[in-house]
Parts: sequence; structure tokens; C-alpha cells
Amino acid sequence: MRQQCFLFVLVFFLFWFSGVVGCTSYNKNSEGLRYLGQSRYNEAKTAFEAALKVEPNNADTYYNLATTYHQSGKISLQSGQSADAQLQYDQALRHYQLALTYNPNHTEAHRGLAVLYMETQNADAAFKLLIDWYNTNVTSAEPKIELARLYQEYAQICQLQNRTDIAKECLDSASKMLQSVLVTEPANYRALRALGYLKEQNGDWQGAIADYQRSFQSNPQQKDLENRISTILQGK
Repeated sequence: MRQQCFLFVLVFFLFWFSGVVGCTSYNKNSEGLRYLGQSRYNEAKTAFEAALKVEPNNADTYYNLATTYHQSGKISLQSGQSADAQLQYDQALRHYQLALTYNPNHTEAHRGLAVLYMETQNADAAFKLLIDWYNTNVTSAEPKIELARLYQEYAQICQLQNRTDIAKECLDSASKMLQSVLVTEPANYRALRALGYLKEQNGDWQGAIADYQRSFQSNPQQKDLENRISTILQGK
């Protein structure tokens, strides 16, 4: 799925009076995504900036640019360039926020910004971001799924710190969020996949396989999930 994936698919509806503008923006975004996939971050930034000059209100382009700065910051941090990493992260933060300004329900921007907060040890900001999104979209599945993901990730951190009570509370909250999605959308492949992963982590192999299979039936494009199901069934 789009889990852990930072390449966003852009869809443009071109009108007769703006065909050239849209096409140019699309081409620059495509060029930027190609550079990003090759870890050529400076070229990607240049392409996305060019796209913004054509369509300055395009939330997807701001998200793409934020992702580029985010990945570039990780590389700088791994290389011991902490000052440069901070500059890159600051730009990523700014562009994630701009993406959400132009599209307050941009799922990938919410996810990317939450991840950035967690990576910079600001869990409170990550939870506030997603809880606020959930509170303004209580009937939408996406905020619940992303909040469940955050609860699960925070539970893993707590487990490493031997904060087992908090970890259990987070996992319970994640499960409840996903279950609430499935009440109204029983075939939501993202919720099913996430719930299956929770069960797998808890050693409930049969439950995990059942949810994974339902998720795959809802969206057969998840080839990695198909492989995961096969691996579990083989007992590896």
C-alpha cells in the first residue's frame, strides 16, 4: 500500500483553459518523483519547486517536496551532519504544513508529518496532529487508520523502554480504532491489513492470516502482502 511509501500518485483533472498549466506541473512532479526514487534530492527539489511556480496551491507538490527534504535530512543525520539535518527537517516540517494548509485531509502529509515528529522525539505533537484530524473528521476512516498506526508505533517504543502498561494501552487503542473503521467499512483493506499486523505481532497467526486475506481480497495489488501471507502459511 502506500504504507512506508513516500511516492504519491498525482491525478489531475485538466480543463480546456488550463491544460498547458496542468500538464507542465504534472511533468515537473513526475520528473521530481523520478529523481526522488533515485535519491537525487537536489534535482528533485528543483523539479518540485518548478512545479509550484506553475501551481502554487497544489498540496500534492508540497507533500512531495516535504518528503524530499525529510529523506535528505535522514541521510544528513546518518552521515553525522546534524546541523544540515536540522535544516532539512525544518524545511520538511514547513512543506508538510503547507500541504495540509491547501488540503486539510491530505492523508500522506498527515502521516509524513507525524513520522517526522516521532523521529525528532516529539510524540506529543504527533498525537495532537492526528487526534485533531480525527476530531474534525470523526466519520472518516483515514484519520482512524493513521492514529492506530501511531498508537502501534508508540507502543513499540514503550516496549523497548519497559513501559509495558502504556504499550498495552496503546495497542488496545489501535485495535479499537481499526475495529471502528471495519464497523462501517468491513472491506477497508488498509484497516484489515493494519489489524492483521497487530494480531501477528501478538502471536495470533490465524487471526492475522484471516485479516490479511480479507485485505488482499479487497485490494489484490498488495503483492507484498500476498508474499507475507505465503510466508506465514509456510511457518517461516
